[in-house]
Amino acid sequence: MWKHHRVLGSVAALLLLLALVLPSIQTQKQSAREKAAMAAEPARRLAGGIVDSLGRENDPYIVDLARFAVSEHNKEGNTQLELEKVVKVKEQAVAGRLYYITIQVDEGGAKKLYEAKVLEQLWLDVKKLVEFKPAEGASPNV
Repeated sequence: MWKHHRVLGSVAALLLLLALVLPSIQTQKQSAREKAAMAAEPARRLAGGIVDSLGRENDPYIVDLARFAVSEHNKEGNTQLELEKVVKVKEQAVAGRLYYITIQVDEGGAKKLYEAKVLEQLWLDVKKLVEFKPAEGASPNV
């Protein structure tokens, strides 16, 4: 009978030890992964840093944001720009997400580059064109 209690006590002690050690091991693995991710993308380490979003130029979500920016600019400026394509995308974590989108448009037959800033705050259901201007250093005809 006492032997049975000793075995149960040993098993309980091992389970308790395992419960104490396992979270520490998982935290160390997670920390190693986080460090590797941070080393791979140093710009993302800075809260609020503007980061290139490579490969997202054809992402339907980004293209929709670009369409929104052109549409809002056309309403505000009484213009008739037509979206041709998204050239470049950057993102910034703010109180929401701020997208910096370089857009090629057709402006009366001429292709031109513009830079749009679109703020999204999904939890508030907000999408706002913050800025829309000719791209710096861009030639008038692309």
